[in-house]
Amino acid sequence: METVLIENACSLNYLATMKAYAEDSPHWDFRWPMNVKEIEHRFAKLRLINKEPCAETGVLAGMALGLFVQMDEVVQQTNPGLFDDWEIISCQISIKDRTRRDNFHTDYDEDDTIKILGILDAFWDPETMGGDFSHDNKQYKMTPGNFIVFDPRIIHAAKDITTDRKRFAIDYALRRR
Repeated sequence: METVLIENACSLNYLATMKAYAEDSPHWDFRWPMNVKEIEHRFAKLRLINKEPCAETGVLAGMALGLFVQMDEVVQQTNPGLFDDWEIISCQISIKDRTRRDNFHTDYDEDDTIKILGILDAFWDPETMGGDFSHDNKQYKMTPGNFIVFDPRIIHAAKDITTDRKRFAIDYALRRR
């Protein structure tokens, strides 16, 4: 699958509202990446959907589904059929900052899975704050309101964040029905 950039996929106010809810959540954990034992090399994630919306993050899970609907409306105009025959199998929000260096990795082995990634911070400036996305040896600016649809079997990573501000990112995994 080709990497697809969905531009202006949603309301920036919606992103700001989701970020505010995420900041207040007591359900963050540090299990990620799962194959790393040292807490210094892990980062915080908030699980919203795990096949079904997670009860403990109910409001945010509902907002994540609403965000996906906004993206799908834009996709129907710009890239019809991109999300046809796909269902959300997971969604989470992660926090990273300048102290967390991401590793190049893959996420799924199956060829029936795609991922969508975007920034929740409506005021994130990729020019001064960093945090771009690298996928298949290409760089993508992580601009608020834009989302990247990509093949998670291809090596990817978040680029270095250059600010003390926390970067909130949301990612979805979709599997073919």
